[in-house]
Amino acid sequence: MWATSHHFYTSVGLDTDRRAEPANLEAHVRLRWPGNGSFLLGADQYRLPPERPLELLDPGAALFQAPRRPVPRSRWNDWGFWLIQEEYPPMRLPVSSPEKAAASWVGVPGWLPVLLTGAWPALATWRARRRASGPRS
Repeated sequence: MWATSHHFYTSVGLDTDRRAEPANLEAHVRLRWPGNGSFLLGADQYRLPPERPLELLDPGAALFQAPRRPVPRSRWNDWGFWLIQEEYPPMRLPVSSPEKAAASWVGVPGWLPVLLTGAWPALATWRARRRASGPRS
């Protein structure tokens, strides 16, 4: 995913619905590559109309679509680090169509998970082999 993280939007995760007041809520819990080179983990929540049937659990994904790059708000965002906490007041109640209620995301540059999951084990293996070969004279 890191190789395509600058060119495509990809998102995988689960959707969950729950009863809540003043409107039912749907949460999209995701791992997301928005197309800006970052990797995001988090959720968007949406208010649902009361008559809409609820789905307790539903897999969700969008693969290799056009980028959906968030607008950078700081220098940290330019470097690939994100912390997004947003809440949106209801337009009007009762809700007549799905509307965004909140967003919570944490993001890191796309190369960081690659480094942590690839370079760290490689370094550990290299150190173990070095110790196993014994001291050098």
